[in-house]
Amino acid sequence: MSTFQSSETQTEELKKRLFIFSLIPIFFFGLIIVTLFALQIIKGPSYERKAKTNREQFAILPAIRGIIFDRTGEIPLAYNRRSFEIYLVPQNLPRSQKQMKDIIRKLSVLLDIPEDEITSKINKKNRLNESVIIKTDVPFKNVVYLAEHNKDYPGVYWKSKPKRVYPYRDLFSHIIGYVGMINEKELQERLDKGYNLESIVGKSGIEKVYDLQLKGKDGFIRRIVDAKNQIVAEVIDRGAEPIPGNNIILTIDKRIQEIAAEALGERIGAVIVSKPSTGEILAMVSHPGYDPNLFISQNGAEAFKRLALDKRKPFLNRAVQALYPPGSIFKLVVATAALETEKVPRSREFVCGGGYRLGNRFFSCWSNHGIVDMYKGIAMSCDSYFYQVALILGPDIIAQYARKMALGRLTGIDLPGEVAGLIPDPEWKIKMKKDIWYEGDTLNMAIGQGYVLTTPLQINTLTNLIANKGVVYKPHILKEIISAESGKLVYRKRPEILVRTDFKADTYDFIRNAMRGVVVEGTAKWGGAVLSVEMAGKTSSAEVLGRDTHSWFTAIAPYNAENPDEMITVTAIVEHGGAGSESAAPIVSEIVESIFGNCDLETARRNIWKKRAMIRAEKIASEGEEDGT
Repeated sequence: MSTFQSSETQTEELKKRLFIFSLIPIFFFGLIIVTLFALQIIKGPSYERKAKTNREQFAILPAIRGIIFDRTGEIPLAYNRRSFEIYLVPQNLPRSQKQMKDIIRKLSVLLDIPEDEITSKINKKNRLNESVIIKTDVPFKNVVYLAEHNKDYPGVYWKSKPKRVYPYRDLFSHIIGYVGMINEKELQERLDKGYNLESIVGKSGIEKVYDLQLKGKDGFIRRIVDAKNQIVAEVIDRGAEPIPGNNIILTIDKRIQEIAAEALGERIGAVIVSKPSTGEILAMVSHPGYDPNLFISQNGAEAFKRLALDKRKPFLNRAVQALYPPGSIFKLVVATAALETEKVPRSREFVCGGGYRLGNRFFSCWSNHGIVDMYKGIAMSCDSYFYQVALILGPDIIAQYARKMALGRLTGIDLPGEVAGLIPDPEWKIKMKKDIWYEGDTLNMAIGQGYVLTTPLQINTLTNLIANKGVVYKPHILKEIISAESGKLVYRKRPEILVRTDFKADTYDFIRNAMRGVVVEGTAKWGGAVLSVEMAGKTSSAEVLGRDTHSWFTAIAPYNAENPDEMITVTAIVEHGGAGSESAAPIVSEIVESIFGNCDLETARRNIWKKRAMIRAEKIASEGEEDGT
């Protein structure tokens, strides 16, 4: 009995062991099933995306930047040409340092750039999946070689990338500006506007102001790669195509711009030609300028540094960013204030004895004009007359009218970096200079000296105000925006009133007639001579401590046009150019004669000499009549 029980116990023990052993494979089998379920069902989509990423790579297809045209819509001032760019993706390079160095060495030879430069660019990237641009504007033959030997260059790629071209070099540099690679600050500011690490952005001028319109929308290309990161196929999916940027038509007239630049020549200064009836800028020249094409080249950084260190400041758009004392042109403001307040009637006369004594100080005039009324004071630019008028008006009234006439404020032109200028008054001096206002300050202010500062654009705006009899339209460079895809009009700039004064029409008529007197019988009789049209203007010689004066001239032509659309204004300044009649007035006269005489600059100069000969003949005849001969 005991033997039977013992056998039975052993059998049950064996069954238990068999059961336990049978559970082990079941457990592992179940574990495998759970793991497969997790891998395929739960984590399957994630792994699928990773696998797809490993065999698919996306590259940016840059949009074609919009073309910039002159006002005709036919002459391109900035366009694009086909170009190629070589880049690499660090994570796709061989892990072996030896192989990587071998690729860098071969790239160095192929692209003619130092190995250290390539290595430095790779090391600058913080993320492995960011592309590293090795060289731009690569010759097509190099791209063909890479395509034929792509197995020898794993991780190295190429793409077509349009290159900006500025065909007229420095002629439009301060208007159009230039483009460059986006920097970190710019990217952070524009992440929500479709910009990326490879974006080309406007750095100055129209390129910067209207960058969003010009840039277009980048597309994407999907590249299928094998296990060795070699491209086996390229696909552009529907909706991933790049969209070209809009084209822009400017108000600038290429012909007038060329004439203005040639008239200014190598003299440092600025010229502005505009339409008072609309605020359109027809030409804007600032010399010296720069060639924007330099910054798109491989040595762009060096070119930029060299120009930035140039003492002549070629990056400075003197038309809107440089401040100068306006000199005698400011007398037009003082005369307007005198007429509008009725404190000094136009017929009132003052004596000019070569200057005016205030206390123990003598404020000189450039000539001895004798008895002077307002008309003669403007025509002959008599300082003594305006010293005495200014003392009657006082600085606060003069400052008030200057601001009413759009001085000391931004015009809002669609160019970057405009400065506001300065119209001082006693309160400003106490606040900024910690000093009281003296009567001597008033006398300096009367002739546009002392603390008064303006830009050439502001002087042109003041001239437009007089031409329009109290209305100034906001100056602008943009005329139209056109869709590059459809060719349809996207936007047209409409005239926008900047300033409207409530002055008497008679006041502006008198000021304009007195400006005509400047050209016919006054300070610009010789320098402002024009044959083809009747012009009015005002000269100015703005004093600079220890240097020759700045030469100013601003003009309206034709000054008495019945149709406002036929009228233009021209303003010129030559730094340290001497008297306004010597440098600036001839520049303006040549431009006006070229436009209204419909001729080139050489012909315009001959016409001007004809006019001067007529003036000389009239003078001789007049002198002969006076002495009875």
